[in-house]
Amino acid sequence: MTSIEARTKEVNEIVEDIKEIDEKIDEVNDEELDKEFDEENEENEEVAVDSGAGAENKLPFPRATITNLIRKNVSKGKQIKGTVKDEMNIWVDSLIEKITKKMDSQPYTFVNYDMLKEAIGPYEGMKNLNEQRVELLTKINSIKTQCDEVIAKIDSDAKSNTVSLNINNTDLPFPKATITNKIRQNLSPGKTIKGPVKRGLNVWLGGIVERVSKKMDSYNYPYIDRSMFKEAIEPYDTITEIELEKERIIQQMQSMKTICDILSLEIDRKFKL
Repeated sequence: MTSIEARTKEVNEIVEDIKEIDEKIDEVNDEELDKEFDEENEENEEVAVDSGAGAENKLPFPRATITNLIRKNVSKGKQIKGTVKDEMNIWVDSLIEKITKKMDSQPYTFVNYDMLKEAIGPYEGMKNLNEQRVELLTKINSIKTQCDEVIAKIDSDAKSNTVSLNINNTDLPFPKATITNKIRQNLSPGKTIKGPVKRGLNVWLGGIVERVSKKMDSYNYPYIDRSMFKEAIEPYDTITEIELEKERIIQQMQSMKTICDILSLEIDRKFKL
């Protein structure tokens, strides 16, 4: 080995020794800084547990365990307040309690690894919480869109069923006075009945009787009885119920949209990292 190589090796060894010394000094300084910082803030901090030897006994885990775990994951040189160490200690214990209760809620006489994975799953889901928020909001908005489509469908069906009546026909199926009196009996007092209404209802009722009669005539019997009549008018008797059901559906759709709006606000507020 040449003298240059020997000198280079010697210098490298010295550099490594210096690095080791620096690391040890940093560790000592960190511990001293933490100790000094805790002592300075001991009187001013509102700690969750009592300080001193008694507090150590009340904490679920040794202070050193939690402190070392925190220090491994924070930047070198940062001071860790005493309250952080103690409250982290207590918080970790509360996580164990929640996860254990979740596993215990299963209807079995044992707890296994699958139950553990299921219990800690929501906490691991925090990693992609923003993606979950976007996906949930998208699905909720899709539900609102579908509600609007249902409402629009009901409205369009109602409009498409509007019929034009031949009210100019002089040959009306029912006496004018009879129809007028029947209308007036079911209207609020003082309301005026326009002429086209009287004639239109007259013509429409004649058409209904015609359809019902043809329905009864469609049975292959030489007679028409009450059961045929009841069956023929059944669809017309359920119209009121169907219309009420449509109104209920529209109200439910509106309620669902309101619920979706509330859910969207809650998701925006809570699903944040």
